[in-house]
Amino acid sequence: MPKRSPRSKLFEWRVIRIKSTPAALVGYFTAADADQAIKAAIERYEINDPHQRAKLAAQKVREIAI
Repeated sequence: MPKRSPRSKLFEWRVIRIKSTPAALVGYFTAADADQAIKAAIERYEINDPHQRAKLAAQKVREIAI
């Protein structure tokens, strides 16, 4: 019997910009990991400033059923 390739899990991520307290919400993104969610936020909102990119963080919200 051939092995099945594992499905990559998708999660909903809350991307925030940490500049002070409280952090500013950028948006919610669906991705496999935090790095992909941050990259999606950078692309969607065209964040070109390296200092703003460095202040982005992602928090896992929930798993998406596929």
